[in-house]
Amino acid sequence: MTSAEIYTVEGSDGVTYRITSVDSATTRGSFGIPTESEREWTVEAVDQRGNYFAAAFVFFQFISSRHATDPWGNPVAENGIELTEEAESLSRVFRGRVRWSFPTATAGAGSESSDSSGGGGDGGDSGAGGPFSYVPFISSFSTAGGTRHVDVSYGTRAYAINGSAPNFGGGIGWNGEGFDGVDIVSPSIVFDVTARTPVGFVANFATFLNKVVPFIGCVNSESFYGCAPGTVLFNGITSSSLKSRTTNSGATDYYWEMTYSFAAQPNVVLNVQGVAVPKGGWEYVWALGSEESVQAIYVEQVYQTANLSQLGFG
Repeated sequence: MTSAEIYTVEGSDGVTYRITSVDSATTRGSFGIPTESEREWTVEAVDQRGNYFAAAFVFFQFISSRHATDPWGNPVAENGIELTEEAESLSRVFRGRVRWSFPTATAGAGSESSDSSGGGGDGGDSGAGGPFSYVPFISSFSTAGGTRHVDVSYGTRAYAINGSAPNFGGGIGWNGEGFDGVDIVSPSIVFDVTARTPVGFVANFATFLNKVVPFIGCVNSESFYGCAPGTVLFNGITSSSLKSRTTNSGATDYYWEMTYSFAAQPNVVLNVQGVAVPKGGWEYVWALGSEESVQAIYVEQVYQTANLSQLGFG
């Protein structure tokens, strides 16, 4: 994760402290079931007058007000906020670390989930006593071939039958005015991510929509689930009814189970008259040509890009 300044505040000692996100990770236990998530920050005083106690208070207040839960709603673990001073630093720099614990850490914890009416629900769990986690997971996928329209090819073989064979430079189906192109089978990868979201995250529905709707119809600008930038398209969210589960302590925990839908197409490079033309997975290509050859290739960006990891996973 690239460092980025996220918070600046004056401490009780009158010194300004700058808190910067550094890295994050998820710890998994038996059978790959998540046990906790963790994030690190740097807490830097702008001058040497900064002291540990003021920095610790600033960091604690920052976490309590802005990161009391991780992106999936899991609470800060017991003794989960730590701050240590960096050794051999030219300025007063402290390393902050926060751990959030998941509601169920091992297989067998938790119990069967259901819809809010009390009837049995699938909930994505493994049944009564099965594992439960708020960490989003890939719940389904398909790699069936789809179709897309192309106007240029990767390569051409021409055979003159009567006279010469004009070189169209990879353009497909010259009709006297332009290229008709052809529909071809292409990789069509679709996958769903299931995310269980604490009911409080959707309590203000308008706020929730404002967080996710801007990403619908966007292509990933950064790597997403290992897929290269430009290859993954976010298609939207569907939700089941409100669900509930009984925690180990006997309390009732309500949550939404949401399915985030994505589609992926690979980036490719076309070879047109010896010119390499890179095309993003969700970009559109068309050709301008004459009776003699392809004059130009146009690669159109038809979707906006966004960092889809800001949805809270990936």
